[in-house]
Amino acid sequence: MDGDAAPGRLNSHWAYISTMMPRTSWRKTIAVALLAATTHAHAEHIIGGELYYDHLGADQYRITLTLYRDCAGTGAAFDALGNITIFSGTGTLVQLIQVPYMGSTFVPVELDSPCLNLPPNLCIETTSYITTVTLPPSATGYQVSYQRCCRQPSILNLVGPASAGLTCTTRIPPQPDQANSSPRFNSLPPVALCLGEPVVFDHSATDPDGDQLVYALATPYTGGSMLEPYPAMSTPPPYTPVAWSAGYSGSYQINSQPPMAIDPSTGVLTVQPAAIGNYVIAISAKEYRNGVLLSETIRDFLFSVVACNATVDAIIAPQTEFCTGDLTVNFSNVGMGGHYWHWDFGDPDALADTSSASNPTWTYPGPGTYTVTLVANPGLGCTDTAQAIFELYPRPDPSFLVPGPACGAFDTVLTALGNFGPDASIHWSFGPNATPPEASVPQVNVAFGPNGPHPITLTVEENGCTGTFSATVATSTVPQPFFSANPEPPQPVGTDILFTDLTSPNGVQIASVYWMLDDSVVQHGGAAWPWDNAAPGTHTVTLTYVTQEGCTVSYAITYVVRPEEVVIPNVFSPNNDGPNDAFTIVNAEYYNNSLNVYNRWGQVVFHATNYRNRWRAHGLPDGTYYYVFRLDDGREFTGHITVLR
Repeated sequence: MDGDAAPGRLNSHWAYISTMMPRTSWRKTIAVALLAATTHAHAEHIIGGELYYDHLGADQYRITLTLYRDCAGTGAAFDALGNITIFSGTGTLVQLIQVPYMGSTFVPVELDSPCLNLPPNLCIETTSYITTVTLPPSATGYQVSYQRCCRQPSILNLVGPASAGLTCTTRIPPQPDQANSSPRFNSLPPVALCLGEPVVFDHSATDPDGDQLVYALATPYTGGSMLEPYPAMSTPPPYTPVAWSAGYSGSYQINSQPPMAIDPSTGVLTVQPAAIGNYVIAISAKEYRNGVLLSETIRDFLFSVVACNATVDAIIAPQTEFCTGDLTVNFSNVGMGGHYWHWDFGDPDALADTSSASNPTWTYPGPGTYTVTLVANPGLGCTDTAQAIFELYPRPDPSFLVPGPACGAFDTVLTALGNFGPDASIHWSFGPNATPPEASVPQVNVAFGPNGPHPITLTVEENGCTGTFSATVATSTVPQPFFSANPEPPQPVGTDILFTDLTSPNGVQIASVYWMLDDSVVQHGGAAWPWDNAAPGTHTVTLTYVTQEGCTVSYAITYVVRPEEVVIPNVFSPNNDGPNDAFTIVNAEYYNNSLNVYNRWGQVVFHATNYRNRWRAHGLPDGTYYYVFRLDDGREFTGHITVLR
């Protein structure tokens, strides 16, 4: 900007400030203003704004300044400070307020017609500077103002728009009506208008006090300059209206057939643009109470009239997922220009296989080939239809019965289960400590070592779709129990026997150890168990280890303690009546022995090694026979036996 012109303008402003502020305060304010003036270039971005206030009670007012800028151009962003100036009703400076910038939002650019598309380079951004001030009652009231330059240079209905600024202003009425809130517009009009398309927009406002509102087209005010686009303070009222280009005025602001109009009572705005371009628009909402004008809010805004395209393309994104698991398909709509959609998923088993969502989901009843149809803007004049073929296969969902935890090595048979066919490719992985470590058959016999856990993965591939199932088989290392017996069996009754623990613990944590004789626990722990005065019989001696993991392993032997007496009868009756049917030698089973039976002529009629009481004299007549019964300890018994049926 011009380095000589700007200070002069600032000095004219500070003539007002110096009369109202202490010397130190306005010097500080001048320094801030000079810094602001030197750090802001021409801001050819402003497209409008409005200013209103709320009476908060007592003498407090909340002031809201809302600005709009073209964010598609190269103009400056919103200012870090919004300089709001308050004058008395006679134009005397009262306050200069610098309101911090608190962020902005983008204004949606939308059209009423689904058959029209806007050009892609329209972008509107808005922000609000909000502050609270204390203003005592005044006989002249107050004028609140904000000024900024410059507007968008492509505006058609203003003279020199690149050097035309903006003034947003509103009036706080004098006593006794100072407890007043000004009107504010309810919603933002459409940013873009389509050439030749009629628009009806409710541009009404709300007044918190319930006062009467009267609407009209208005001429906006200019403010600021190219030499001082960011004034530290506003000039006092009255304000200069913008200069309309030839053919335009406050009542004819835009090329429209019929002319743009606003209903004075309802605020309904009607316009049908007839020429492409950018146009400054101003709408006034005047507030009356009991016939007295209290305040006025003017919205200064920009209409962009554009040629809207009616190109509509229905496009279904190509299928990329053929294995959907539960046969659910997520469809993707990549069409352009459509606003309404109708999908037909081609499911022959469903009557309601349709959707109006842009990107719907559908679950099919089974694998197969389906024809999917998408209609963009169904039932409108601008419509398009697309079809695509979807081939669906279920993703294999394999599984197997997981063996439970095992103590030590174990063998098991694993079978591949799941929803796949006989031609599916199957692969097992059992880990390095299993035999075999891998397999490719549905059923496999696998041996797992004691050093678990063993990770198992079953992979099934079918129709290019792959499914996996993984589990872990837990095996625990166990001790190897063993013990010795001294002396070794068999032994005679009354022998003292010592069993010595020779177990290899294999590094396992042991919870308990116990010895058992037959079905009874005879000792807990101990490196040996002495069995004194052993009783006759065939006994089972067991040594059991229990690990911290709960695994139980045992080692057992059979120990025979034979009695000293052998009792041989002298008669038996093999008549198959049950009792005494066999030649029974009591305690014969405890000895290695031999038996010979002779008839009265000395002929051997029966012989047995390790006789176990099974001779019934089959085929022999009743009578007296002779026997010789020899034991391995050298004893020999002879006598006669009578067979009596």
